[in-house]
Amino acid sequence: MTAGVARGSRTLGRGLAVLQALGSTADGCTVAELASATALDRAVLYRLLETLAGSGFVVRDGGTRRFRLGVALVELGARASRGLEVRRVAVPVMKSLVDQVGEAVCLAVRDRNDVVVVDRVEPPALFVRVGYYVGFRHPLIVGAHGRALLAYLGGAERERLAGRDSPLAAELNATRSRGFALSKDELERGASGVAAPVLDRAGRPIASVGVVAPTARLADPSMLGPRVHGLAVEVSRRLGFAGVAPAR
Repeated sequence: MTAGVARGSRTLGRGLAVLQALGSTADGCTVAELASATALDRAVLYRLLETLAGSGFVVRDGGTRRFRLGVALVELGARASRGLEVRRVAVPVMKSLVDQVGEAVCLAVRDRNDVVVVDRVEPPALFVRVGYYVGFRHPLIVGAHGRALLAYLGGAERERLAGRDSPLAAELNATRSRGFALSKDELERGASGVAAPVLDRAGRPIASVGVVAPTARLADPSMLGPRVHGLAVEVSRRLGFAGVAPAR
């Protein structure tokens, strides 16, 4: 480990210690109380608090001079909760589709400009598999799971990532029209996929779910499109979505 990395790790650890100390009390802490709780020098604490406050992770009460946890942590917690909730809700429905089609069904979520697989359900006797496993990451613009999410982003964000008149933009429009995205020989030669978006109660895409399989077994992934779309609709409904995807 280089000296720079070691310093960065130490700073991160100190920042987390400050957040944990603030989270242990409902009334917040003064700098003196934080120094006692974390055994950190006050000069170090002031620098850490300034950085954390600049990102919204802590706030300072001007009257009492006490620091409290900020809204940014609430937002992160809400995002984490949504991620856990979609997995809890989706997996039983995914198992049902696996029983119907006999292929692996994967759940993926967006991470900035990428998509990351967060769960996978497959039949026990599946000998030839596509390497689309939990933790696998790829660009949002590639593959059925990525484009299923991308197609339902807000118009400005979708245009920023896909362009306005590009072939990708046309494919995203087609995805929205039919309700599912398709892929073939993109992420892995000889692999096909079909995926649809999972929407939250406001109609925003929070995940994509779909089938991945060798092309030899899934030569025409669109054949499974209606079933995959139905799965995504059911998961969305269980998460509180009660309408149709809004036009963007």
